[in-house]
Amino acid sequence: MASHHHVMNVKICAALIAAILILSVPVHAAEITGLWDFRYDVAWSTTSEMLGSTIISIIQNGSVITGDAYIEEPEQMEGRITGTYAPEGFQISATMYRRYILIISLRGSSQDSGLLRGSFVAASSDGRAWRGSFIATLTNPDPRFLGNVTSVGEKNEVATESKAAPTTTTPAKSRFFDIHYSRDETIYPRPVM
Repeated sequence: MASHHHVMNVKICAALIAAILILSVPVHAAEITGLWDFRYDVAWSTTSEMLGSTIISIIQNGSVITGDAYIEEPEQMEGRITGTYAPEGFQISATMYRRYILIISLRGSSQDSGLLRGSFVAASSDGRAWRGSFIATLTNPDPRFLGNVTSVGEKNEVATESKAAPTTTTPAKSRFFDIHYSRDETIYPRPVM
């Protein structure tokens, strides 16, 4: 009886040690901070115009996502992103503007291959809409690099200087727009002073 009791104590101790080791290993969620090239596969649309690839600068701080976005098609536009991140996936909303407003809602996850994949829905203030899937590749781990993007699409050109970068840089000035509207008005962005 004593040896059976001793075997049970050894098994319980081994299980406790295994549980402590498993719980003490830090779990790191995939970090998605960086400059990403989002490419869309449109499954449905209200227009024949394509939705071009979007360069998105993602800054992940825990579960909060912020950053900037730039797109060339259907028209050159830039804007801001907000979203949330959890180990099982992310949600990002990109609001871009120029002559009209374009909102892209992205829902996806980080893949073992280092890609982001998921689905999207996009709508513009002039009545166009798109829906489908996306795949995104990391183009630069530094999300601040978006200020140097000169082209989006097939060639993904980035402006670089041949001389050494200074050790201290000042962030590019952001442009924010304050949007006011009522139910019966057309939405027009105006700079916040």
